[in-house]
Amino acid sequence: MNIRSCLTLTLSFDSQRMEEKKKFWICATLAGLGAVRLTRLLELCGSIEKVFTLSAAELKDAGIPGKTAAKIENWESLPWKKELEFSESKGISIITLPDKNYPALLKQIFDPPILLFVKGTIPAEGSPFAIVGTRTPSVYGLKMAEKFAEDLSYLGFVIISGMARGVDTAAHRGALKAGGKTVAVTGCGFSHCYPAENRKLSEEIAGSGAVITEFTSNVPPEPQNFPRRNRIVSGLSKGVLVVEAGQKSGALITAHLAADQGREVFALPGRIDALSSKGANQLLKEGAALVENVEEIISGLNMEIKKPARADETPMPVLSEDEHTVLQCIRTDDRQTIEELLLKTEMESVRLFQVLLTLTIKNLVIELPGKIYTLK
Repeated sequence: MNIRSCLTLTLSFDSQRMEEKKKFWICATLAGLGAVRLTRLLELCGSIEKVFTLSAAELKDAGIPGKTAAKIENWESLPWKKELEFSESKGISIITLPDKNYPALLKQIFDPPILLFVKGTIPAEGSPFAIVGTRTPSVYGLKMAEKFAEDLSYLGFVIISGMARGVDTAAHRGALKAGGKTVAVTGCGFSHCYPAENRKLSEEIAGSGAVITEFTSNVPPEPQNFPRRNRIVSGLSKGVLVVEAGQKSGALITAHLAADQGREVFALPGRIDALSSKGANQLLKEGAALVENVEEIISGLNMEIKKPARADETPMPVLSEDEHTVLQCIRTDDRQTIEELLLKTEMESVRLFQVLLTLTIKNLVIELPGKIYTLK
């Protein structure tokens, strides 16, 4: 076969694949056909092309709702050309459910999205792991989200989250800080960036991993989109860590979806008097694994990962028993006043001030205005 014949064959194949993608696209986003019904149709017809040969009446006989059946029959009138032009102009690729590069874990859930719009590249290597939480975390919550993401990234994990304010943003930043890969799943189309202040972060994420959505370009970030987004966050992941979450947080939806999908659920314990800890503490009561470090996550996932030596990592200073006690109090409760530390440690004030000074010199603790102490 000569070069011209090979090129013709390649172009023909590419054209055929584009036609298939277009038809999956029409079914999923423009006609509103879900994964379950489309799978049944494909089993009945044998191919996506055959689906488009059926009349609206035949589609209805196959269990497709009337409005959806009419859209598929009259697919040429749908705005697929505009959507295709938008994706091409923004460098957005489209992955359909049958594609080889469709994420394997996501394909296993009950209702995987028929297609994904992707900016960047979904990492093929590394263990995907989700970190989620409230949009209004404490300083402690932000620190823990970033720290766990950074530590897991350094071990080769791909951090999955939803790019929302708060914990999600901190998790993405932690992964990027470690030079790792991260994937953001959004609840809107690529004509929108939500939240708007994360536009630059979105570009950074796409540079190291991917920003993905199942929504067409013009879909705004409406409330009903986010539970659907959350099933993708958990579906992409081997496990989910909830850092902080209120009792009605979307992070709890993600955690419960993860459990339904057979994924491991982890949570950080929080203060019993903090609203942002109610959800995570409830998950612990329901059986989520309590974790204090990444080693416990790795163990919970039944994985064995040897921690590499970090060039930028300084060894943990040797701590006295009193220093360890004070550090643990601050770690558990985020910010601590001197009065709270005196009560919890039962140390004399002179000794406590000595210990806090030593921890500050060792770069482990920061003193805030008003004699309030928090982790470095």
